[in-house]
Amino acid sequence: MPSTAEHPLRVRALAALLDQRSKGAFSREYRLITGSQWFSPSRVQELQFERLRALLRHAESSVPFYTRSFAEHGIRAESISSPADFTRIPPLTKALAVAHSAELLSTVGRPGLLTKKATGGSTGERMVFYRDADAMSRNFAHVLRNYTWTGLHLGETHAFLWGAHFDLRAQQRLSNRIINYCLRQQWLDAFRMNERTMADYVEDLRRWRPRLLSAYVTAAATLSDFAIERGLAPIGVPAIATTAESLFPAHRKRLETGFGATVFDRFGCREIGNTAQECEDHSGLHVNAEHVYLEIVDDRDQPVAAGREGDVLYTSLGNWRFPLIRYRVGDRAVAASADACRCGRGLPKIAGVRGRETDMLVTPNGTRVHGEYFSHLFYGLASVLEFRVLQESTTAIRIWVRLAGGRAALPAGDEASLRSAFAGLFGPATDLEIAVVDEIPKTASGKRRFTESRI
Repeated sequence: MPSTAEHPLRVRALAALLDQRSKGAFSREYRLITGSQWFSPSRVQELQFERLRALLRHAESSVPFYTRSFAEHGIRAESISSPADFTRIPPLTKALAVAHSAELLSTVGRPGLLTKKATGGSTGERMVFYRDADAMSRNFAHVLRNYTWTGLHLGETHAFLWGAHFDLRAQQRLSNRIINYCLRQQWLDAFRMNERTMADYVEDLRRWRPRLLSAYVTAAATLSDFAIERGLAPIGVPAIATTAESLFPAHRKRLETGFGATVFDRFGCREIGNTAQECEDHSGLHVNAEHVYLEIVDDRDQPVAAGREGDVLYTSLGNWRFPLIRYRVGDRAVAASADACRCGRGLPKIAGVRGRETDMLVTPNGTRVHGEYFSHLFYGLASVLEFRVLQESTTAIRIWVRLAGGRAALPAGDEASLRSAFAGLFGPATDLEIAVVDEIPKTASGKRRFTESRI
């Protein structure tokens, strides 16, 4: 990071500390990507593919899993010279990554600076992965760049309304306390949201006056609803970056009303880091192409056309100690056209995020119903603030709803409308349980899954 007056002293001090640990990797990456985001699309693609090919050569020579896998499939890293060639590499499923985690660790690197991490306990099989100081610093550079797209200048106050307790506990470590001090970051616990704490949170945000709030979608929407229902003035946060859950249009509208904020959606997974985020044009999400090679593919693992939905395959370009190549975790997204964005950035885009594959419910005849259908169904009812749909079988569905205005029961007309819609989709024999609750059940990580199928 350049040591110029555009960055406060505490931000420059943090950059120096990160560089000391990563041997300059943080500043090299940050300097590169603050410029490369404005490259032409073709130049961005060249840079990205150059990094991809270097990663593949490294994986072939020093990562036992890929040394064996490439040989078994007749693949040589040197022969990958185009995106079409790259699709010959078989995707890495989460199950494979769990089963072969020891073999995915590179034999090259500084073992003393290797950090063990884990993910997935709330939505599937727990996966252990690793990052070294270089990978962590490069990822952090992209995190900071995404913050600046919201209008935040590094060093301005930044608040987090977060729900993952392992993230909140981590803030007590000395390294994170230093980061929080240098970047003026404040944290609020999204697991402790009741009448008293939400009143305190509104007061805290008014006092802190953060330029940006990063939050789980439903945590921010719940706090926004609290302010709206009590007739409070907008909380006064200029920008909100939402993540971890699907952002539906109804959420965006509620956040804009309750906070007086512009909303920026963000997308990624813990194993990879920040993957894509909206810019000020809000016409899709720019991919952090220097950091991740992202594909949206069909059932044959081939690229889908613009406007089509498919599975997301991630390739982490910044983590050479534990490479994840064409990694599939079940995320779904919509491909975008190659048209230039009006913001001027040459980074590629995805048109939208569709959540996880397991967010789609399955009817008795095998038809898959996308979770977004239910967002329109529930948010079309004025009585419903939040919902969650859990499918235990094709004919057994449980629904939780949180209602507006402190209602204790769904209006009869709204309940009849829901039952009719579900019977139309899943058949009249569907066992539909509807529960009115004060708080929608969360996963262990604090995320809110609006729809989930366990079939």
